[in-house]
Amino acid sequence: MTRLVYAVAAHLHMTAGEVETRMDSHELFTWATLLFGFGSDPASENVVTLGVEDEIAAWGK
Repeated sequence: MTRLVYAVAAHLHMTAGEVETRMDSHELFTWATLLFGFGSDPASENVVTLGVEDEIAAWGK
């Protein structure tokens, strides 16, 4: 769990404390899926990795 919190914090340019305070377990699991591809087929290479600019553009749609 700590690794996930630090990964999300680094990705969002937040502190680990802010992530723990602001996000519930469902949101953290969603980030885990996005960042680490949990639940996907390990043999598949269809995991999408977005850069910061791509992610901002995706949220703007």
